Amino acid sequence: MRIAFIIVSFLLINGYSYAQKKHKRIYVDENDQEISRSELLNKWRDKNLLLSRWDYIKNNTRYVTLKKDLYQTAHFNYQHIKSRLEFLTKNKVDNNTIILLEYYYKDDLCSSKRDNTWTKIEISDRKRFLSPILRTLKGQDITFIVLFEEDIILNNNPKLKKEYFYTDKDNYFRNKLFTNPTLCGSFALIKPNGETLIRNGEYRADWMAEHLKKENWSIFFGSTKE
Repeated sequence: MRIAFIIVSFLLINGYSYAQKKHKRIYVDENDQEISRSELLNKWRDKNLLLSRWDYIKNNTRYVTLKKDLYQTAHFNYQHIKSRLEFLTKNKVDNNTIILLEYYYKDDLCSSKRDNTWTKIEISDRKRFLSPILRTLKGQDITFIVLFEEDIILNNNPKLKKEYFYTDKDNYFRNKLFTNPTLCGSFALIKPNGETLIRNGEYRADWMAEHLKKENWSIFFGSTKE
């Protein structure tokens, strides 16, 4: 009888906690107009619209917003980017390597399990998934680094020679490259000539590397020489 009471109490408490975490939702399109959930999902899934998404909580309401920034292009000083990465990682970055960055934002509501703390177990699980991808990228002379916005607690091991998960100290890359927070993070490819392609939203590093193919890259930058 006592066990049954404990189980019922546990379920009630957890049910209440779950209810407390639920928020009213407001859906806003890329033109800053409030729309229905189905309208937003249809727009978000339409590949031709090239929309990204960002969710945030304010006054106990979850705002689900669309943005016209699935892709962004820019030109940056490659040496400045390279130097900053060497400062963060304490490792040398090869001079003519292509740099591929994955970026995680603070307060990202990508999933119910996502918070502003990455435990050693979570990092280990993520690296296990990335391991074959990392090998492929190295074979293509691509330097791959995963960055986390400052104030995310990252239980990494900076002294580890093979470490590639780092905190974006002073939010250098957040303020320079990843200026638009996006659900489930962003990616950036930086070529030695400074051409930079950013893709916002859930993706994979190896898929991002596919953009380096001449026929894909020329869509964003035309036919340019390195």
